[in-house]
Amino acid sequence: MAEIILKNNRKGNPRIDLTPMVDLGFLLITFFIFTTTLNEPRTMDIQMPIDGKPTPIAHHTAMTIFLGNHHQLYYYTGEDAMNNQYEQLKFVTATDIRNALVQHAQEVKEAFASGTKGSTKHDIPFVIIKASASSQYTDLISLLDELAISNISNYALLDITPEEENVILQKSFLKS
Repeated sequence: MAEIILKNNRKGNPRIDLTPMVDLGFLLITFFIFTTTLNEPRTMDIQMPIDGKPTPIAHHTAMTIFLGNHHQLYYYTGEDAMNNQYEQLKFVTATDIRNALVQHAQEVKEAFASGTKGSTKHDIPFVIIKASASSQYTDLISLLDELAISNISNYALLDITPEEENVILQKSFLKS
């Protein structure tokens, strides 16, 4: 606010109080800093290997999940996954995959207790994800979220083979 201070009936220099202007400046700065932190993109960290030898996976820890069209998922575990026994594929929707992941993690823990050959008490589940050409990106993101919720941190994104693609397409047409 501007004030004119007069002494002895003489015109004085106007004195300007800048306190409200400084307050407004700090409020604007605070507002813009707050809104820019809300707009930061959120990313998911995925570490992809560049080169190297294939990682051996114990048969009882393996779970392969295929992403089909129309939000359909197919999976198999254990020996079925290691031997590509497609007739053992189980159908599950994208919203129900968490139950299958939790069940698989429980089976991996129980393998050592039941004396499964090659199992150790330190075994953890390993999920192999294969997306078909007709699958949607949102299904992959939802599956990665479900893996994080289920505390399964070891997974791999692999290319689907043409044979697997045909099996998934045939099964998805039967479900539709």
